[in-house]
Amino acid sequence: MLKFSYKMGLLFFVCQLLNSISLKAQEMIFEVPFDEQVALSDVIIEGEVLAKESFWDDAQNRIYTVNTIKVYKVFKGESTSIIELVTPGGIIGLEAQVVSHSLQLQNGSMGVFMLRSNPKATTMQKEMVSSQVSYMSTVGAQGFYKYALTNDKAVNSFSVIENITGNFYPKIVSLTNKAPVSMNALDLNTEISKETSTSKTTGGVAISSFSATNASAGTKSVLTIYGNGFGETKGTVGFSDANYGGYLHTNSLSNQIKSWTDSKIEVEIPDRAGTGSFKVNTVANGSIESVDDLVIDFAQINLEYNGTAYQTQHIDNNGSGGNTWTMNTDFYNSDARDAFTRAFESWTCGSGINWEIANTTTAIAKKDLYDGINVITFDDSMSGGMLGQCYSRYEGCYDGGEIKWYVTEMDIVFNANKNWNFSTAPPANDQIDFETVTVHELGHGHQLGHVVNTNEVMHYSISSGESLRTLSNQDLAGAMDIQSRSSSTTICGQLSMTQSSCMQLGVDDVKIEKDIAIYPNPAQHTVYISNRANVNITNVSIVNIQGSLLFNSRIKDNNPILSFDVSNLSPGVYMVKIDSAFGSGVKKLMVQ
Repeated sequence: MLKFSYKMGLLFFVCQLLNSISLKAQEMIFEVPFDEQVALSDVIIEGEVLAKESFWDDAQNRIYTVNTIKVYKVFKGESTSIIELVTPGGIIGLEAQVVSHSLQLQNGSMGVFMLRSNPKATTMQKEMVSSQVSYMSTVGAQGFYKYALTNDKAVNSFSVIENITGNFYPKIVSLTNKAPVSMNALDLNTEISKETSTSKTTGGVAISSFSATNASAGTKSVLTIYGNGFGETKGTVGFSDANYGGYLHTNSLSNQIKSWTDSKIEVEIPDRAGTGSFKVNTVANGSIESVDDLVIDFAQINLEYNGTAYQTQHIDNNGSGGNTWTMNTDFYNSDARDAFTRAFESWTCGSGINWEIANTTTAIAKKDLYDGINVITFDDSMSGGMLGQCYSRYEGCYDGGEIKWYVTEMDIVFNANKNWNFSTAPPANDQIDFETVTVHELGHGHQLGHVVNTNEVMHYSISSGESLRTLSNQDLAGAMDIQSRSSSTTICGQLSMTQSSCMQLGVDDVKIEKDIAIYPNPAQHTVYISNRANVNITNVSIVNIQGSLLFNSRIKDNNPILSFDVSNLSPGVYMVKIDSAFGSGVKKLMVQ
């Protein structure tokens, strides 16, 4: 049992509160102050995730995951030793749903949960939700304070609180005015001491170097780590978790570690990895953390199925080469329409993803129905801490002896109760910039995950009153990689997505798309155009995404390889328009 005086603890808490590290920022969720979280919660417990299982609701419209939580302490609410926490999204068979900014837990995750009674419990399949009391997170992802025992910290999306028993416990108790009730034996100080001792290196393990300081996450990119003392038995590799701002580490899957020797490790970088240090956890010699940061330029969403991480891609869902989004009628008639359209065009013109907005609207206001309609809407019942969410749905199949996944539907919903800035002007200090939130959520729909880089749209957080509407080179590099996969790879018998005809510059001619290549891409100095089939190219021009002509050259000789200097172009995304005897086509070029 913990020996802890709560009166003395409260006094100590007042003195130590300033030791907490606040991540003063807002994700595409809005920070709910800690005292409000406590007041809004029906139950506050310290617990550990024992098991997870996904299920459909009764109408087969939504997928949820029930997380079985072993309760160690009850800070608020009725005493119970086991609870079930229901979170949106999950995988059932070869169907899946991912909800951006929702709480996503792993078996073994331990910490404090802010919970409210689950009003949807009666609509869920009874055989999947047992007689245990069912709850949902009070404020989504920020309602879980995950423990980092090796550092004695509790961390959520916005804050890092040091000294769990001496600081975090009293912080809760000062607001609930009651001592916690112990339900299952856990001496946290002993666990922290044990984890700290286990993680200490013996002096025989070291990281000497690693293969690259810049990489990408969720792309099957392999990081090679050199050093000594790793041992011959495979341990784990933890990467800075972008969903927690890099303040916690998330381990790669076991099968993402491709090789492990005493002096060299090869590991695929998982999709939640963000810029920051990585940690090698050995079996015999403790853990070692890298001194230098691994920089993650972009991340792509993976689906974890049966212990394997799978990439996703888009297909032709509308018969016109892509996806059609439909605005809810009230959304269409609001000031949000133009701001959404601006963000929408940033992606279609930037990455070439073939999305279009329907000419008609829909009365559908529910954002998470599996109805074949990509809905854009407001929700006035959304949690006060949430700004926007993207719901992505997938289907999978066995194709070529392996499982492959593709996007079947997306919905985007925004909180109707926020003070939004819909204009092109910067937001006021008390406003939330709608275009910024939109371009971020559309990035999730594009299948991009979070990064830790304040210059990127997919950065995990943004300060209140600020805007970040312009896609960076890294945002676009990740998106263009997904688009390249979506437009060139046939999957599960579905038609491939085609390129967007952004800015009315023309649609890629089949022969130009097949026989003409641009490289390197991204480029810094010289760009080469490979004319593999000796297509009669007559003109090459380069246009920025605003439609301005920056370069034009008439081609007189039918050379198999043409070269152009782009060193004078500013970093960004451009369209290379190629005219030939077979027609005209547009290819995307990124200049770094």
